[in-house]
Amino acid sequence: YQVTFASSGFQFGPTPQANTSQTQNNLNFVETLSWVKGKHTLRMGGEFTNVSLDKLFPQVFNGQLFFVNTGDGLTDFQNFLLGSPAFSFGGGGVYNHEYRQKNSALFLQDDWKVRPDFTVNIGLRTEFLGAFRDDACHIGNLESDLTNQRQVPFVYPRCADKLNVTGLTGTASGSTFRNNISTGWGPRVGFAWDVFGHHTTTVRGGYGIYYVREDVGTIDQLSFQAPILPIAFGGGAPGSLSSFFSGTLATNPNALPPAGVIDPTYIPCLSIFTGFPGNDTTQAASYDQCTGSGTIPSTNIFGLEVPRHFVVPNTQQWNLTVQRDLGKLWVLELGYVGAKGTHLRETRDGIQSLRASDTNPVVLTDPNGQTYSITTNTFANAIARTPTVGLNGYSGYQLFANDAYSIYHSFQATLSRRWGRGYFQGAYTFSKSIDATSTGNTAFNTAYNDQSSVDASRGLSDFDRPHRLTVSYVYDLPFFAHSSGLVHGVLGGWGISGESIFQSGSPFSIFDSAAGTAFLGAGSTPLLGASLAPGSSIASGLSSGDIHQRLNGYLNPTAFAPAPLLYPDLCAADSSGNFCGTDFGDLRRNIYRGPFQQNWDFSLIKHFKLTESQDIRFTADFFNLWNHANFANPAVTDIESYNPSDPNNPFGKIVNTKGTPRLIQLSLRWSF
Repeated sequence: YQVTFASSGFQFGPTPQANTSQTQNNLNFVETLSWVKGKHTLRMGGEFTNVSLDKLFPQVFNGQLFFVNTGDGLTDFQNFLLGSPAFSFGGGGVYNHEYRQKNSALFLQDDWKVRPDFTVNIGLRTEFLGAFRDDACHIGNLESDLTNQRQVPFVYPRCADKLNVTGLTGTASGSTFRNNISTGWGPRVGFAWDVFGHHTTTVRGGYGIYYVREDVGTIDQLSFQAPILPIAFGGGAPGSLSSFFSGTLATNPNALPPAGVIDPTYIPCLSIFTGFPGNDTTQAASYDQCTGSGTIPSTNIFGLEVPRHFVVPNTQQWNLTVQRDLGKLWVLELGYVGAKGTHLRETRDGIQSLRASDTNPVVLTDPNGQTYSITTNTFANAIARTPTVGLNGYSGYQLFANDAYSIYHSFQATLSRRWGRGYFQGAYTFSKSIDATSTGNTAFNTAYNDQSSVDASRGLSDFDRPHRLTVSYVYDLPFFAHSSGLVHGVLGGWGISGESIFQSGSPFSIFDSAAGTAFLGAGSTPLLGASLAPGSSIASGLSSGDIHQRLNGYLNPTAFAPAPLLYPDLCAADSSGNFCGTDFGDLRRNIYRGPFQQNWDFSLIKHFKLTESQDIRFTADFFNLWNHANFANPAVTDIESYNPSDPNNPFGKIVNTKGTPRLIQLSLRWSF
């Protein structure tokens, strides 16, 4: 196994994802026809791409065991010595795939020179983007809503019947989607106008929609379905290491089939809600386990769902710029540039437990027609409170959704000059980037706080920097440029170049790793917000003054508090902890920004001309010329880690720098 000490951050053992490999061949046909007639330049054509990707994608077949510090005072290492992992990540089944995809496109564009000083570009591109399928039939999908009709939610391609696995039936297309092609219409509009006809002032603008061919991440998600690739996440009692993933499900809840085998024992089935023991809705619900074929109840399964309506991401881009010749080789360009991303990928728990209350109970009905009203949110009834009855959304579900988005607005200014001896450019950008998630990570949840939608995830992009100024230059020094002999060899032929960057810091969030436990299983997502302490404001959470005086207190920890308990009085009176679930925090994503950053790079260059065809160039490069320290964001922003009695507690402190200290590099290049 790979052993991970989750509390201290140390691990050893083999790489869990061993023997991963892939071979990809793309076959492309492209044809373009151009026709020039009068003021029009017409182009039309198309392309076809056939993608063939054979992939070995074993996931955690070695097994990964996690040890943590526990409430009984034992450290992660002591629990390792006891052989008692808190949780695991192990997989079994088949891992070979034959992914195939077909994409095609048609386009037509006209570049119309309306007048000598005015040109218009009009075009349309139509994309026919195909979904990946697996010719090895080693994928499956999940349609969670089917559980509300008491139908089995697990979906496999029709070719799965050829695998001859008892109980495994295919009902869907080879991609598991209902539509295997997503059609996108991409208009292109642009213009260029020489305003006064003197080639000194030009206005340009454009708009277009651009589609992105689906990457392999989507279908990789579909390969994680049982029985194709069953996954275990459970923990173990002391002494469990020697046979942690072995045995059968009847004797070991972490048991997994061997690699390379589809075991019919691991076919999932639908769990039917049958009521609560003693009609106590604060406790765990009862289920008729494994209705129909299959042996793993859907309340115990780790399921992954990709929406069965296949769409691909697209980006709208637009710009309007003015370029002006200022004379003496100086050019100024001012512009507005924007972009909007739609149908971007994000991963979340889309069927997290609902919030129950006296005024808004969660009502369930058993097969006999008896109804049950859940009015409290406990750990035990969390699975019963999911919106898809019988499917575990509390800690065993991931939705690889396509509803994330991004939007970017910017003012951009560039001042440049090119002349015989050199080049200068200063570029300034004032911008704002907002999105629902800044990563398309397919392995972990990327939504923030409430996972039922991406609404709570809206915030500044992780890479947002409202101000950025870049100055770059190259200049051949004029000194002794026309001298000769030893004087020119030593003092002439020198040049300088460099780049200086000044930019705002990047955003960050205040987390609470113990938030939302009444609705999400612990550890199902790391992106959970903390709360403001009573009487505090967002502004009071950030210190002020010189950055060097704030390194040990960039944040004010007393301004923050963990997410509140839903039932503090019941929690205090209940030794079982069933009523100790937490709510979500009230702090949104990326509300703070790290320190301002700058960097200066400089080069000194000298050419030695040996002969007409031979030249030696000496360069002295100075990276971070002034040895300026750029400080990173606070390394620890999880309020659960704050301990007011520990003066060395790292919460809210800056302990790292970004970039490198001053580096000097000397080089010689001989050209011949």
